[in-house]
Amino acid sequence: MNTEIGSVYANALFALAEEQGDAALRAAREDLRQCAVLFSLYPAYGRLLSLPTLSAEERIRLAEKAFGTEGLIPRLLRMLIARNRITYLNEIADAFDAKMLEYENTVDVTVTTAVAMTPAQLERLTQKLRNKLQKTVRIKEHIDRSILGGVIVRYGDTRMDNSLKLRLEALRTQLQG
Repeated sequence: MNTEIGSVYANALFALAEEQGDAALRAAREDLRQCAVLFSLYPAYGRLLSLPTLSAEERIRLAEKAFGTEGLIPRLLRMLIARNRITYLNEIADAFDAKMLEYENTVDVTVTTAVAMTPAQLERLTQKLRNKLQKTVRIKEHIDRSILGGVIVRYGDTRMDNSLKLRLEALRTQLQG
């Protein structure tokens, strides 16, 4: 799907929520994420709201029964249904989450290791990343025994691979070449 469409709607929603204050931003994020989860768990519901055999008014009434009529998210849902863009809801939620992280000066970091990190190791890594990025760091750990050792750190478009697997592959290439 076109990520530009998700960004356009997310940016508009963010601007509207920001005008209403911090609590409205957080509520919009939570409500939007709940809608996206619901649509993921029940894909037939999303298909129902995009059925061309139902009029836009009928589809909007179905959404209003589930999500109400007041607030930013019900307004967004009505607009998406009317414009036949309800299928972009997950994309909009993801883009909105990204805007919120930026707003909160926070970065999500995925750390991949062969074995679980100790709390002390995790704290040291978090502190180093916080100092380097000048942001609040939220770490999600991932265990992948195939990397053998070391660590792979991912955030945004950045990937720092200091895994034993990568170093062994580099050594093998160097020895063969």
